[in-house]
Amino acid sequence: MPLHDPGGRHHWRDQLAPGAVILAGVVAVALVAWAIHARTGRDEPAAAPPTVTATPAEQIPIPVPSMSVTPSMTPIDQIVVERVPIAPVVDLPAEGEIDWVHWGENGRFSLERDSGGGFTILEGTPGEPRERHTASPERFTFTGTPRAGVASGVHTCGTGNGFTLSAPAGTGSNTLRLYVGAMKARGSMRIELSTGGEAYTDTFESRDGPMATTAYVVAYRASGTGKISIKWITDATFDEDCGGVALQAATLS
Repeated sequence: MPLHDPGGRHHWRDQLAPGAVILAGVVAVALVAWAIHARTGRDEPAAAPPTVTATPAEQIPIPVPSMSVTPSMTPIDQIVVERVPIAPVVDLPAEGEIDWVHWGENGRFSLERDSGGGFTILEGTPGEPRERHTASPERFTFTGTPRAGVASGVHTCGTGNGFTLSAPAGTGSNTLRLYVGAMKARGSMRIELSTGGEAYTDTFESRDGPMATTAYVVAYRASGTGKISIKWITDATFDEDCGGVALQAATLS
């Protein structure tokens, strides 16, 4: 039969033993968890920070200033001239869509011209001396002339004498063709616009033999309403009798 301990010396030991066992288990679990965590931290590399892919922003267009009013191209005063040989036969009505003129077929002051041209090509006041000629190596055809054309025109004699012509000018482009000649003389050609710009000048001469001829093809445009003026003047004469310049025809298109 077990002996009874009246002083209770064994009673606190009996109550403490289960608690100690539980505490030891908790500590053991904690140590195991710490060991696993430490081992995992040493053996495995640290996780890389998450990669952030930048989405390119939409391209922003560069603002371009817009014009509310389209600028207008203002025509400039311009004359472009080419001197060319004359064809053997010149059909004046076919070439002069706006107007055409021939000089001298019926006399020294006669003008044969387009009845529907509205006197667009004008000659200035005729001067003296002024004579009819039939010396043109080319032929000109127009209403009422023979099929082969005519070789007539007008000419003047002496230094400083000649012819003046004019035609309308505007912001549209036009072409004026001048059929001229020289008889033992040097002719001076001057073409200019009343609205401004540079004038065109040239000389053409014939020292010996029959009359020499040439054509001036004048393309022009003005900056406004005005006119184009032509001066065909004898600059020098090589014949004391009657050296001078000649005028046969002109067309405008």
